[in-house]
Amino acid sequence: MTAPTATVAVAAEVGARVIPVAQVDAREAELRAGPLAARLPHPHGAEGRNLRRWLVQVLVTEALVEQEATALGLLATDGGSRPGTEESGRPPGSADGGSRSGALTLAAALRTGGVVAAVTASMPLARELRRAVTAGVAVPEEEVRDYYDRNLDRFTRPEARHVSRAGGSSLGPVRRGELTGDLEAAIFSATEGETVGPVMGPGGPWTVRVDRIEPGGLRPYESVRDEIAAELTAVAIEQAFSAWLDRRYAEQVRLRPGFEHPADPHHADATHHH
Repeated sequence: MTAPTATVAVAAEVGARVIPVAQVDAREAELRAGPLAARLPHPHGAEGRNLRRWLVQVLVTEALVEQEATALGLLATDGGSRPGTEESGRPPGSADGGSRSGALTLAAALRTGGVVAAVTASMPLARELRRAVTAGVAVPEEEVRDYYDRNLDRFTRPEARHVSRAGGSSLGPVRRGELTGDLEAAIFSATEGETVGPVMGPGGPWTVRVDRIEPGGLRPYESVRDEIAAELTAVAIEQAFSAWLDRRYAEQVRLRPGFEHPADPHHADATHHH
């Protein structure tokens, strides 16, 4: 007599790939054995069930990335491939604005959605896929210039005065607004090399010397153009990749009942809406 075939409980499908409930269990167990275990919700409450739904979103996004990267013939080139490890070879603040590397920032998570940002940060293959599908993304020069013109305050340096107290101890650079009252007025009315005081300041009278003056003013467009372009391009890349992945998700992912997106209003545990 042939033994009956065991039925595998399924949480989701990504193309022809099945995400079994056992895989969700294993990922949850890993979390609950980790350093943030005390902060996780009780497993049998609504928040605990939504944690499992969120883990399903992570698992299907990882599987979708692997599927799409395989279809494009991609390999991870910036570190290991195990989800949940960070091995990016690029420093934050590179030409990618820190977003092509593995660094997960709050700004990136808010722009792209928490799951996409988390998977991209922890999965080198996802970063390789992002590079491939966003290779043509560029920000037009007029957008870069427009950003500069609309944010001139961001590129305006305040005047700074390097000050030392009587006796030679340096106070470092002082900018307008960092001090108040007579002491600030005296420092910013002095010429370079002039000693002023005694004048009342924090804790009593001060005598200070203005050793050097760094004039303030607007940084010219040419000196900040590349910085702005890198920042805007990083945002455009994140948004383009997220939109592309959303389209592939809609075509390839099928969630089983009980494992819907945490925000799906069709399940009883939904607590917020997009």
